[in-house]
Amino acid sequence: MSKADYSIETADNGRARLILKGQWTITELHGFAVRLRAQLNKAQHIEVDSSQLEALDTAGALLLRTIAGDRIEGDLFKGQDKFAHIYALTETTSNEGVAMDKSSEPARTLWHNPLAGLMVRIGKAMETFWEHFIAQSVFIGHVTTLFLLSIVNPRRIRWPAVVNIMQRAGLEAIPIVTLTNFFVGAVLAFLMVLSLRQYGGAVFAIDFVSIGVLREFAPVIAAVLIAGRSASSFAAEIGAMKMNQEIDAMRVMGIDPYEALVLPRVFALCVMTPLITFLGAIAGMMGGAVVIWAVLQLSPGYFLQRLYDYVPFENFFVGIIRTPVFAATIAIVGCRMGMTVKEDVISLGRKVTTAVVQSIFLVFMIDAMFAILFNGFTF
Repeated sequence: MSKADYSIETADNGRARLILKGQWTITELHGFAVRLRAQLNKAQHIEVDSSQLEALDTAGALLLRTIAGDRIEGDLFKGQDKFAHIYALTETTSNEGVAMDKSSEPARTLWHNPLAGLMVRIGKAMETFWEHFIAQSVFIGHVTTLFLLSIVNPRRIRWPAVVNIMQRAGLEAIPIVTLTNFFVGAVLAFLMVLSLRQYGGAVFAIDFVSIGVLREFAPVIAAVLIAGRSASSFAAEIGAMKMNQEIDAMRVMGIDPYEALVLPRVFALCVMTPLITFLGAIAGMMGGAVVIWAVLQLSPGYFLQRLYDYVPFENFFVGIIRTPVFAATIAIVGCRMGMTVKEDVISLGRKVTTAVVQSIFLVFMIDAMFAILFNGFTF
């Protein structure tokens, strides 16, 4: 077969005869478009002779339609049904492109309207939120089922992985959590002393600091710091395994990734977060006691005695009861974001960021719900 070629016979009355030769395929048409358009520019009527055409694909047919188009006269590809069918396909594609352009005009016009554009964005955001809500619910259902099965049969729990995560996500978080709570308790004591001293009730700063740390500050600060450390870590670890196709390999070997990766992390955080919160509460009250001792000259012994006499144990219960919920939320969000990582590093970075932001947001939302729920508990 010969390469693509053509010849043109012109007449003085604006007519031209285009003779197609060889193979008009995508690999042979390089540089044809500009040259052919220039040579047929002045022709108003074009007759096409395809008797010497050996091969034609959609690229060649589309080139012929684009350059000659409506100027073609007579029967094109007479007796060559295969070529005529290919040429007809380009006509369908061209019409569909025009239809798509016309159908997209209202959408472009819609975006010029600020109110309509705002409503479109809100609708897309709600659709995305609903899709994430469904996916999150399915993930929670899967993890809850495995958790209940593990309670019935503790041998399903991978204890080495649980202990390792308890150390990394729990014990190693104690220094930063206790130190942060210490400073928060100190700042809270400064504010309470400054506010209550002018009313002659500076001693009540002990009550306010203790209640605030036990009920709110200790569990929330511990949860936020654990979310920053563990949610990002879980998302990065599982996401890296997803990128390296290790999770697919686990499924091939008959290992459930949820049981091997997600459940140990949820279980470890649920066990360690109450302990971390308890230590954080002690540190917060120590910070308050140091400030009150330095400012009001009230000894730590007096602080402890007033804590015992005037701060009910229910405040500690209200604070500690929410920590397993915080822990489960942080672990589930971090693991789910890791499971949704795609095959690129950009996706991994975005999912790690999303895991931290979502877990911290959910911590504050759940804390507000618990605050409303235990609103009737008196001090």
